[in-house]
Amino acid sequence: MLKAEYQGNEGFLQRDSVEHKGYAEAQSTDRREGKERDGASDLLEAILDRDNLNRAYKRVKRNHGAAGIDGVTVEEALPWLKEHREELLQSIRDGSYMPSPVRRKEIPKPDGGVRKLGIPTVVDRVIQQAIAQKLQSIWEPLFSDSSYGYRPKRSAQQAIQKVKEYVEEGYRYAVSVDLSKYFDTLNHELLMNLLHKQIQDM
Repeated sequence: MLKAEYQGNEGFLQRDSVEHKGYAEAQSTDRREGKERDGASDLLEAILDRDNLNRAYKRVKRNHGAAGIDGVTVEEALPWLKEHREELLQSIRDGSYMPSPVRRKEIPKPDGGVRKLGIPTVVDRVIQQAIAQKLQSIWEPLFSDSSYGYRPKRSAQQAIQKVKEYVEEGYRYAVSVDLSKYFDTLNHELLMNLLHKQIQDM
């Protein structure tokens, strides 16, 4: 069952995430304040821009992801999104949009364990992608040049090439570190505070 709504040819509604109630209340206050601070509130409208949402939908479709908890595929979601576009956008603007729970799936690991995946609904993925597209332009210039993970136009192959360059410079050791269940242990409050240093629109 979809609770999100479509905007434009690719605008989508999202639900309230797993944020604390207090934080959700702080969002609306900061959004009002943002309008008085150098146009910070324009960020939300940039995220909800028709072209940005269209690009987000196309990216989600290109990724060939599975359906979320509602069982709706990317192709099946589009007509619904078109029909509910205005409702979806309004719910995002007024803070009533709530993301759906993620569908849990376990993927076997080569070592015998399992990797637990959380698969959001298509609508939630489109909204997440639309946000990421706008935040990326703010944060990319601030990231370390030595960072290669999950960044545009960067890859593991480039990281390996950098290691080879270091070897040619005389370095003799490389350390590979994998933190167990790292994303499960992230402090979301700390992350939100870090985001707030660059983005004043909650």
